[in-house]
Amino acid sequence: MTDSASVLQIVAHPDDDLYFMNPVSFQTLRAGTRTTTVYLTSGDAHGQNPRPLQTEPVAADREAYGKARQNGLKAAYGAMVLGDRTAAWKAATLRTAAGATAEVYSLTDAPWVTLIFLNIRQHGTPEGPARSLHVLWHAQVEQIPTLVPAGGLVTEAYAYTRPGLVGTLAQILDLVRPTSVRTMDPDPDRLVHDEKFPQRHDYGDLSDHCDHTATALFTWEALGHYQGPGGGRTYTVESFRGYYNERWPHNLSQSAVSLKEFFLNVYGAADGYDCGDPAGSGDYAVGLASRSTGWVQSTTPRFPGGANWLARDPHGRLTAFAVVSQQLAVWIEAAPGAGEWHGPYLLGGGPLAPGVAIDLTADGRWVVFAQRLAHLAADGAHVREIVALEQTAPGGQFADWFTLGNPSAGDPARDRHLGGPTVTRDGYGRLHLFVRNAGQGLHSRVRAADGIWGDWTDLRGHDLQEGLAPLTAHDGRVEVFGASREGVFHWYHPTIDEPLQRAPRFRLATAAGPCTAVLQPNGRVMTVYRAPETGQVLVAEEDAPGGRWNAPAASVGGRGGFGPVVAAPGPNQETGTLLVGRSDLGGLAHRYYPADGPWAELSTAALGGPVVHAPAAAFDAAGHAVIAALGQDGRLHTARETVPGTGAFGTECVTPGRSPRPAPGNASR
Repeated sequence: MTDSASVLQIVAHPDDDLYFMNPVSFQTLRAGTRTTTVYLTSGDAHGQNPRPLQTEPVAADREAYGKARQNGLKAAYGAMVLGDRTAAWKAATLRTAAGATAEVYSLTDAPWVTLIFLNIRQHGTPEGPARSLHVLWHAQVEQIPTLVPAGGLVTEAYAYTRPGLVGTLAQILDLVRPTSVRTMDPDPDRLVHDEKFPQRHDYGDLSDHCDHTATALFTWEALGHYQGPGGGRTYTVESFRGYYNERWPHNLSQSAVSLKEFFLNVYGAADGYDCGDPAGSGDYAVGLASRSTGWVQSTTPRFPGGANWLARDPHGRLTAFAVVSQQLAVWIEAAPGAGEWHGPYLLGGGPLAPGVAIDLTADGRWVVFAQRLAHLAADGAHVREIVALEQTAPGGQFADWFTLGNPSAGDPARDRHLGGPTVTRDGYGRLHLFVRNAGQGLHSRVRAADGIWGDWTDLRGHDLQEGLAPLTAHDGRVEVFGASREGVFHWYHPTIDEPLQRAPRFRLATAAGPCTAVLQPNGRVMTVYRAPETGQVLVAEEDAPGGRWNAPAASVGGRGGFGPVVAAPGPNQETGTLLVGRSDLGGLAHRYYPADGPWAELSTAALGGPVVHAPAAAFDAAGHAVIAALGQDGRLHTARETVPGTGAFGTECVTPGRSPRPAPGNASR
């Protein structure tokens, strides 16, 4: 068991974790990390749960259906943790801050695994409003009732008010003291429903179940009250998309899909297993039908990151920036290539979404960009904005945070659908900031060399996936790559003095998630991304610096996985470019390109458990490759090459027991 990490998962319905967070949940459990999952609703829906092959009508029984879903979840977790769906559970109750009583179950032979059921009615009462969490978040009702599952521990119905549910989640956060929090998507994409994408499970023009969204918003609201795990430790937050998965290229390998499907079949008692409870042994509609929804084939973080957040400062010291405890943190090498780090220094700015973009000004000062969830609104008037922090001098302190706004600012229906920032500096020293906009196109703001920011500019584009990839070419021109639903698009400067434009006939093969772009040591631009349905890594590059892209994207293998593949250019052409990404095994797979060597794996044990978010990579002052990742313990972990160019890494935890310290003048949130 991993003692230093604690994971808390907060979902709307029994099975959201199996559909939308696996294989990450399974990897966490397999690593022995203390894991608590909270289910807000009972998932009682309309109360009908026909057995496999049953054709006659089934009477609605919400109390039995809610209990059957609990039974299925306990079987699935028993199978994931102990390989035994019949594993015994210890039952208890929790008096919540709202005055209600929740059911709590811990695995007898693995008591570090806990399931908490608040049992809120998914659809209220038959006479009341549907979509209970949704209407409660929007304050359309004063309170929503709980369900009393058949034969459960709780025999009395309760009710949750909006403050009561926020207080209950804050209470659970304080009890569990997580170093990693997982929840659903607070800001699902807007979606135009048409013949190609008919209205199915979505809510309105949003690409998710409205109770998934409300759960995420309630979680983020509760996180505002969470003081962290204590002992000087920090925590991370990871949000996962829901029904989005059915509309976009699938990003998991077949083995990962099969693993998710297996545990969903256990949850649904697809093999006819009978646990002996007359309420039922699982959610029978799920068994043997989970792939039909299109949700199983992907696992998609809402904030995928991908922009490299590890780089050398003007003194040659590697510096890492990341979001922990909802604020910006920085770690700095004690000396160039020393392998010893100082940090984390907390720089405030929160509540920040995961993922940052960094660059140096022409005179060597760090500038960091992030997305702030500035206002979580019950009335729908959400505020999301891009914020930035800049050093006052090279190697000096940071000034105050400032906002760069949002391309959709002032439009409540679009403001929240903002993508994370990415940035690059051109040959004139101008900073080019890019975001995916609410229409799933590309927007940019440019800061001139004199420090003055221009307005937001719409660069068009359509159906872009989250995660943009800008870079500066060998001649100082800026190029941007974005993965759409249909292929990878390309924007570029014809000359450094002309505006960016989209290359009209450029389209690489479809990507399953964000793409990465890098200027290789030989001066040629390369893009890296994952292939749909396999998760393998595809590479495409221009024929010569500034030349054409005649060769299609080609696979360089890989072990599957999801999320961005980081590309770090080596110090010379012989070294090549280091590729790193999350793997199906829960660790980080890496290899050099164009070398022909196999993919290698940084194990989860060496990284403090499965990693959180996208990794980063860079080369230190001595030419050693360094891979950085946030662990589920809330700490930064690095792996440094023992001999430059060999791909053999030794690992280290950067912050073993070190207390987070605020940087002078930047302690406020």
